[in-house]
Amino acid sequence: MSDADGRADGRRGFADLLLDLRVQAGLSQEELADRAGLSVRSIREMEAGRVARPRKDSVRLLASALGLQDTAQFLAAAGHGAARRVVQPVAHPVVSVADPAPTGLRWRGTRPIPDGLVGREQELFELEGLLRQNRLVTLVGPGGVGKTELALAAADRFSGADTTVVVVDLTTVQRDAAVPSAILDAFGTAPGTSDLDDVLSGRRPGDLVIVEDNAEHVLDGVATVANRMVRSFPGVGVLVTSRIPLGLPDEVVRRVQVLGVPANDENFEEIAASPAVEMFCRRVARVRPDFVLTPATAPTVARLCRRLDGLPLALELAAARAGSLSVETILEALDDRFRLLSGPRRFGAPHQRTLADTIAWSVDALSDPARQLLYRCSVLGSPFTLEAVAGVCTGAPIDGLDVPMLLAELVDKSLLQPVHEFEQLYGARYKLLETIREHAYAGLSSQGGDLVEFRDRAIAWCSTYVAGLEGAWSSPDRDRQYRAAHANSALFEVALERAAELGEWDTAARIVLGFRIAWQYQASVAESGIRWATLCASHVSDKEVSGRLLAIAGRLSSLTGDIRGARRHYGEARTLIPGETEMGLVARGGWVSSGSHLLDTQSLAEVPALVDDARKHGDVQRSATVQAICGLALLRWGRLEEAKELLLAWEAALVNPGVYPDEIAYMALSRVDLELGNLSAARHWAVLARDSQASDDPERTKVAGCLAMVEFHDGQYDEARALLDQADADIRGHRGYFDYLVMLYRSRLARAAGEVEQAQLTIRDAVNRLLLEGRVVYLLEVLPEAVAVLHALGRSDAGDALCGQLLAWQRSMDPPMLPTAWAVLQESCESASVADGWPEPDPAAAVQRLANDVLAALS
Repeated sequence: MSDADGRADGRRGFADLLLDLRVQAGLSQEELADRAGLSVRSIREMEAGRVARPRKDSVRLLASALGLQDTAQFLAAAGHGAARRVVQPVAHPVVSVADPAPTGLRWRGTRPIPDGLVGREQELFELEGLLRQNRLVTLVGPGGVGKTELALAAADRFSGADTTVVVVDLTTVQRDAAVPSAILDAFGTAPGTSDLDDVLSGRRPGDLVIVEDNAEHVLDGVATVANRMVRSFPGVGVLVTSRIPLGLPDEVVRRVQVLGVPANDENFEEIAASPAVEMFCRRVARVRPDFVLTPATAPTVARLCRRLDGLPLALELAAARAGSLSVETILEALDDRFRLLSGPRRFGAPHQRTLADTIAWSVDALSDPARQLLYRCSVLGSPFTLEAVAGVCTGAPIDGLDVPMLLAELVDKSLLQPVHEFEQLYGARYKLLETIREHAYAGLSSQGGDLVEFRDRAIAWCSTYVAGLEGAWSSPDRDRQYRAAHANSALFEVALERAAELGEWDTAARIVLGFRIAWQYQASVAESGIRWATLCASHVSDKEVSGRLLAIAGRLSSLTGDIRGARRHYGEARTLIPGETEMGLVARGGWVSSGSHLLDTQSLAEVPALVDDARKHGDVQRSATVQAICGLALLRWGRLEEAKELLLAWEAALVNPGVYPDEIAYMALSRVDLELGNLSAARHWAVLARDSQASDDPERTKVAGCLAMVEFHDGQYDEARALLDQADADIRGHRGYFDYLVMLYRSRLARAAGEVEQAQLTIRDAVNRLLLEGRVVYLLEVLPEAVAVLHALGRSDAGDALCGQLLAWQRSMDPPMLPTAWAVLQESCESASVADGWPEPDPAAAVQRLANDVLAALS
C-alpha cells in the first residue's frame, strides 16, 4: 500500500471513530463543537476524513467533550502515537518548522481600518515604545472603548519590513484549552501542525508580533500561552486586548481611556478639537456626506458626545443613526440609549454589535456579589468613594469587608474607572461610564424594591455624614474633612433628589447646611449647591433656617461668578437671620462683599457696625473671618489703610486655637502693601499665601497671580511671566477671586515685550469676564490698561476718549482707582483732556458703559 493510501486510510479510521463516538453520545456536530470549543467546520472536516492529522490540542478537546476515559487510543487513531509524522503544508503559504521566519509574510488576520483611530496619537506613540521594550503588553478597557483598533494600529506602526504580524481573533473561541488551536489557525498552518512550538521556534527579536484580541472570556488559556511565549521564545512579542489584565509577572498593562469630550458648549474651537467630536463627525459623514460641524450644531454635538462618555462604540452607533435622524433627535432619544444604539452594526464581535450586548457581555461574567455591587453603585452618582460604597451598598450578598476586593474586581474588568485626578486631595474615587451606569441601574430596578431601598439608604448615609461634619470649621484638619465630603458630592445630589421626591424638606435642609463648605471646592458642583439651598429655603417653614440656606446660596453664587445673584441671596438672608449670630454675620459679610463688587455705597456704610458685631462674637474664627471680608471690601474701594488694619487684625487672630491661615487674606495683605508701595512687605505676605495653600490644590491661580504681581513691580519680568504661565491653564478650569489680575498682568507683560496683539486679546478677555460676572469694581483696575493697549495699537483717538472719561471718574467719583492702575493711566494720557458730564448718578452703570466702549474699540 502506498504512503498516500496509508494516509487516506488513517484519515478514514479516525473519521469513522469520531462519527461513531459522537452518535453514541447523542450529540449533533453543532453540540459537539460547542462542548469542545471548536468550530462546526472543524468537526465536519474531521468526520469527512479531509484532515490528514488533526491537532493534538483539538483531539484532546474532543476526547474531553465526548467524556472518554482513555484518550491514548483516541489520540493514536488521530495519528498522535509514538511515531511522529511530518508536518503537511496546505496550498497557501504557511509557517512551518522548515521556514520559521518567511520574508514577505507581513500580516495575517484583521488589518487596521485606515481612519479607525481618532485622538489616539499620544497613546499610539506610547504603545509603540512599550512594544519595543517589553515582550507582553495588555490593553484593557471597557467594551467599545477601541482597544482592538489601537492594538492593530500599534502593531502596524511597530512592525518592520521583515516583521510578521499575526492577529488572533478569540471572539469565537469558547474554551481556554482551544486558544493554541486558534493561534495556529491564525498562522494559516496546515491542519496537521500539532504544536505551537513549531511556528514560534527560531524567531529573531522583532520578527514576530502576535495580537490576541478579545481575550477576556478565555483569560486562563491566553495567559498560559502568553506566558510560555514570553518565557520560551525571545523573538516573539505579544499584544493582548482584554477587559481584564492577564495577571502575569511580565505583563505591562495599559488602560485605554474613552475619547476626550468638550468641557463646555460655547467654545467652537475647543468643541471642534475634541477627539470624541471629531470621531462622531467623521462617522456621520459616512452616512450624511453633507454634514459639517458648525457653530450652530456644535453645542448639540458636544452634549451628545458627553452623554455618550466619549465611548467610541457608542459614538459610532449614534453616528450610524444620523442617516435617518437629526443630531438633536439622537440626543433627545438617549434616555433610552440601549434601544436607540442597537445597530445597525454588521461587523465586529457578536457581543459588540449593540451597546447593550457590549455591556452585558462583561456584566454577565461577574460573580454575583460583584454584579450586585455594580448594580447598587449605580445609585451613588459619579464619582464616589470607597466609604460611600461601604456605607450604602453593603448587605447580602455583599459583606462590608469584601467591598475593596469587589471594587478591585470591577476595576480590573473595566466596568468601574478609578479617578486619578486630584487623588491626593480627594482620596480614592471611582466613576461609572454613563452607559454602564444605565445598564446597572436597569439591573437594580428589575430586582423588586432594591432601587427604592438603596436610594433611601443614600438619604440616611448623607444625613449621618453631615452630622459628623459639625465643628469641622474649627478643626485643624477641616480642609481634609470638607474635601473628603466633596468627593461624594454626586451622592449628596442623589440623596437630596430622593428627599425632595419624598417631601422631606427638613432632612434635605439639614444635609445642605451640613454640606455647605464642601460645595465650595468646584464651580460646577457649587451651582448644584445653589439650586438645593434655594429650593430648600422655599420649602422649609422655619424662617431662620431658610435664611441660613439663602446665605449658603449667596456664598456659592459669589464663588461661581454670579455677584448679582450673591447680592440678592445675601440681602434676603440678612432679613431672616439675627445679625449677631454666626450665620447672621456670614449673611451680612457676604452682602457687604458682593455690594463692594457692584459699587453699592450702602455696603460700605455697613462695615463699621459689622466689624463691631464681629468683634463681640464669641467665635474667634468667625470674628477674624468677618474682619478679613470687610478688609477685602475696603481694599476694593481704595481705603487701603483701613483695609490693612482689619486684615492685620485677622492675622493677629491666628495665634488663637481654631483660627487658621487663609491664602486669600494673605493675598489681600500683599495687595494692600503693593498698592502702598511696600514691595518687601508685599513679597512677605505673598510667600505666606503660597505656603498656606495646599501643595496639590488645583486652584493655583490665586497665589501664582499674587506672586507674579510682586515680581512684575520688582522688575523681574521673566519670573512674573513664569508664574503667570503656571496660573494661565487653571483660569480655564474655574472662576476665582483674582483671575482677572492674571489677565491684567499678562497684558502688561505682553505690552512691555512689544506683543501688542497678545495684550489686546488678553485685556479684552479680562473686560468680558468681569462684565459677565458683575465684578464691576475690578473694571476700574483693568480699564487703564485697556487705554494703554489702545495707544500701543495706534488707536490714539479711542484711547484718549476713554482716558478722558477715566480722568473724570478719578476726579469726581468713588471709589478712586488704585495707585497701580492710576499710574498706568497717567502714562497713557498726555494728550487727553478730562471729559464732561461727570459725576454720573449710577457709578456701576457708568463703569459698565465704559467697559462696553472698550470692547467695541478693541474689536
